[in-house]
Amino acid sequence: MRRLLVSGLTVALLSAPALAQDEVEALKAQIRALQEQMAKLQAKLNQLEAARGGKAVVGVKSPIKIYGKIKMDAIYDTHNMGKDQFITYLPKGDRDDRVTFNMKDTRLGFIVNGPEAGGWKITGRVESDFYGKGGDDNGAFRIRLSYINLNNGQGTNVRIGQDYIPIASQMASTLDFLSMGASGNLWDRTPQITITQELGGGFGVLATAWKSSAKTDGVGMRMPWVGAKLFYKGDAFSTGKPIYLALGGAYRQGSDEVNGVKDDVTDYLVAFEWNVPFNLFIPMAIKGEAYYGQGLTSRDFLVFTKPHYLDGSEVKELETKGGFVQLSMKPFSKVGFNFGAGMNDPDDDGADLAGAYRKNWRAFGNVLYNFAPGVTFGLEIDHQETLYKGDVEHGNRLMASAIYVW
Repeated sequence: MRRLLVSGLTVALLSAPALAQDEVEALKAQIRALQEQMAKLQAKLNQLEAARGGKAVVGVKSPIKIYGKIKMDAIYDTHNMGKDQFITYLPKGDRDDRVTFNMKDTRLGFIVNGPEAGGWKITGRVESDFYGKGGDDNGAFRIRLSYINLNNGQGTNVRIGQDYIPIASQMASTLDFLSMGASGNLWDRTPQITITQELGGGFGVLATAWKSSAKTDGVGMRMPWVGAKLFYKGDAFSTGKPIYLALGGAYRQGSDEVNGVKDDVTDYLVAFEWNVPFNLFIPMAIKGEAYYGQGLTSRDFLVFTKPHYLDGSEVKELETKGGFVQLSMKPFSKVGFNFGAGMNDPDDDGADLAGAYRKNWRAFGNVLYNFAPGVTFGLEIDHQETLYKGDVEHGNRLMASAIYVW
């Protein structure tokens, strides 16, 4: 019996190091596997951050995502197109060609992921570019966006600060910075309070009030623009991208002074907008807007006409109508095309009295090539015509752009 016990203990002692060694090797293998998984997860996280844009900044009170865009435009114009860097309308008689290199559409922004309070998720956003006044070719830093956003997670969203005007909110996909402004696309960014409420089934409503300063607005009206919009957003065609349809309007009333005459005026806007993606052998989309209004200011809508004019002893509102339509297509994974046309068409008699153009229309086409994640090269051609009483101006712009979004 004693020999048997001794033999058993000897076998156990001899086998223990071998078992321990096996466990160590197994643990090492598990650690290597975990390290490989962590490396894959980190690579995937980096890809998601690159696709989404921006980088998270840690070690601050609230997480901040920094993002931006570097853009250079090389531009050739056959006519004065309004501005060297972007197209407005064609002034009379200035038909000299010119070349411009532009970096002012370079942008820098950050999004603050704030706290939750009383059931509301709070975020903030600030974005700037270099189109501020007073700058030379290097540009002057200015605010593009600056707002606080509150969302209760139940379909209610409140935005307070400077953002794009939410009425007639579609944007043409041009390389030109003004995105068909003054040629059928009404837009600008102004301080506002906007409340959006989802109603279910893809429907929603929006109420907004915005006001720029009297100096930049160009009129002395105290009342802000107030507006509302009914919209539908849903994947009606099963493309994976929602269609967007909306009918909105805005209104303000007050008095304005033109050439020393002060009178009551009523300004308003009615706009229908759409963005409809679909597949016809390749991914495609049609978007645009159509509008009718009076008293539209350049500061709020980028029409580059006076909102009011003097007719005898009366101050009247300049009536205008217009819109744009765009077709987008992506035949290849890295190549996309956009084609569009639009116009702003003021009342002829009112335009003559206001010293404005009678019609301003544009057609454009561009091709975009995704060279690498975040890096795009593009070519665009724009044809612009501006009609005056007894005269018409024609101009073309050819531009090439290099864009890096991060």
